[in-house]
Amino acid sequence: MRLIAYLIAITWAIYCYSNAYFFMPVYLDLNGFPKELTGILVGAFYVATTLVRPIGGFITERAGIKITLITSASICIFAAALKFFTLSFTPLLLIRILMGCSFGTFIVALTTYQSLTVPEESRGVTFAYISIGSLACLVTVVPLADLFLSLSFEKLFLSLSMMTAVLCLILSIKLPPLPDKVKSATENKKWGTWRELYENTPFWRIVASNALFNICDAANIYLPAFAIALGLVPSSFAVSIAIAAFTARTLGKNVFTIFPRYALAGPSLFIMALSLFLSTYATSNALFSICGMIFGVGMGYGYPAHLSLIGDLAPEKLRAKLSSLVHFCIDTGWFIIPLYMGFAIPRIGEVGAFKALSIVCMISGVLVTVMWTRYGKVKQAAK
Repeated sequence: MRLIAYLIAITWAIYCYSNAYFFMPVYLDLNGFPKELTGILVGAFYVATTLVRPIGGFITERAGIKITLITSASICIFAAALKFFTLSFTPLLLIRILMGCSFGTFIVALTTYQSLTVPEESRGVTFAYISIGSLACLVTVVPLADLFLSLSFEKLFLSLSMMTAVLCLILSIKLPPLPDKVKSATENKKWGTWRELYENTPFWRIVASNALFNICDAANIYLPAFAIALGLVPSSFAVSIAIAAFTARTLGKNVFTIFPRYALAGPSLFIMALSLFLSTYATSNALFSICGMIFGVGMGYGYPAHLSLIGDLAPEKLRAKLSSLVHFCIDTGWFIIPLYMGFAIPRIGEVGAFKALSIVCMISGVLVTVMWTRYGKVKQAAK
């Protein structure tokens, strides 16, 4: 339980670093940035996060998990501090790229550590508990960001990510050691190759499932702008997500042991997409909160299910690379969505943009369900 508590805390800290900027579009709008430039600045973080994933796996293998975590956390602090000194597009773009690179590398190293320390028999449930850390951001840093910007406390808004990055550094320094068996293997550099990963795992299924799942999940970053367009309170959706996802991962944790974890991927995506579609018809904060709860149930099962694929579908020597691949795919949505929204909103409005996105994601959820169902049948027949 001590290890789980530690991993919840460090997961909370690093996702607070990122999620504080769910209100980045609002912050930039307050400072007069046009929608197109806002989309580029928001998306730049996630482009950098995505592109650095393979490099993050390489660094983790060569430098070691602890050194990678400490170094990337230090860069996170530095990049967040730079935001206090500029409101010009080009410097902000460079800062966002630096933040994305450090955040992406940190997450790869952290997920590799999790997949190596959590035993297989409890992986689904444990990952569900650990991912509570990412949910806690929605009821802590996200409402604070909302509050600070609503009161025009822009410096306090900017300080949120820097303070949580400092916590990441402290926790990285105090990282518990790897189990002796795993430590021996990794210290001897017995890591697999990308070719082995492609040949020995359902490579393209992992790519498609994670990428499509996150395109829907990444809609979160524009929910504040969407809510404001509807005249609703953004936090009502975000807090509801956290409550529902927490409930699903705790009271419904046995689902991760009853069903194969890959079987939860498609239905989770469909539920999240359905929530986004229904939210376009919300006429009150109460209805918006209900939509958030539906989204939270899908995310509550979908996110730990996808992270569990790293340990479920690859041997230890391939997990650093599969961690890179999974997060590379997960991040695709975080730069696709800002670019899509940046150009779609001026043309069809916030509601139209969300409605079109939700329909595409519901179709994706059905396709992912069919894909993993076929994989399960092939796997069962091979036994």
